Amino acid sequence: MFDRAYGALIGGAIGDAMGMPASFLTRSQITANYGYIRDFLTPEKEVQSFHGDLKAGQITDDTMESVIVGQVLIQCGGFSEEVFNAAMKQWAIEQKMLESTVIGPSTRRYLTALIQGTDPKLTAGQGMTNGSAMRAAPIGIRYHNHLTKCIEAAAASSLPSHGSKPAVAAACAVAAGVALGVHGGYSPLDVLRAAADAAAYGEKVGAEVTAPSVSRRLRLVETIVDQAGEEEITAILDELVAIFGASMMSYESVAIAFGAFYATGGHGANGVLAAINAGDDADTNGSICGNLCGAYSGASTFPLLWRNRVEATSGIDFKKTARLLLPV
Repeated sequence: MFDRAYGALIGGAIGDAMGMPASFLTRSQITANYGYIRDFLTPEKEVQSFHGDLKAGQITDDTMESVIVGQVLIQCGGFSEEVFNAAMKQWAIEQKMLESTVIGPSTRRYLTALIQGTDPKLTAGQGMTNGSAMRAAPIGIRYHNHLTKCIEAAAASSLPSHGSKPAVAAACAVAAGVALGVHGGYSPLDVLRAAADAAAYGEKVGAEVTAPSVSRRLRLVETIVDQAGEEEITAILDELVAIFGASMMSYESVAIAFGAFYATGGHGANGVLAAINAGDDADTNGSICGNLCGAYSGASTFPLLWRNRVEATSGIDFKKTARLLLPV
């Protein structure tokens, strides 16, 4: 269980760092500039305008925000909106996040409200991007033995910043997927279906917006991948991206991440590589898929060199965090 909890965290960081150079590139642009990405790369500044100053193996805000959620859970014994808001505000000020280009529009509105002293929930209902889904893995670890509490905590963690139906649904889906993986004893199909059910709960909680259904898209992932049969992963990615897209919108990003997870049987390295080579929001899609695959298959399915690299570049002790997140 510890290996899977650690796997969920380190897998997310690996997917984040490995997908970073490909962020917001099309699949053809990735191929032209990097080939099929199979390792950490330094981004090509000419094509990577968002993370061009980072080096190979460095994480982005995806992992940083996940770490903050983990710290809140450890400090409070569960999710606390007040503590989370305070921690996010402090991080945003210290890291000058509002001056950066890496955060999405929903997170930017949320952090702006916190810093200006206004209520972020006044605009959170507009947030449809994947910012709350990319930070939900620690919740799945904490509540791996209580799925209902897990989903409720995931929804609560999303509402302050990403309060729309699809965003809340996406956060619930990721937390549930990680929870089943860490718990163990489930198949990739079990994980996918539980995530779809969790998304349906989130869609009842989030604010009404004009957007596709995350829960229905996750159910469609099963059909698409199963019909693909023994096709190469590149062909499956072609189909998933053509149908869902792979952008930062939660209903695209989470469908791609779960599609890569399911198509690769939840294998850590294979799943992450599939997700990041789908392109567009590659670092976040890779991070979410890494959370899912690491939780399902364990840290050992990621090469040791990959694990060592992101721990060295990030300075984060993912093993310690995993131990503290697991309930006694």
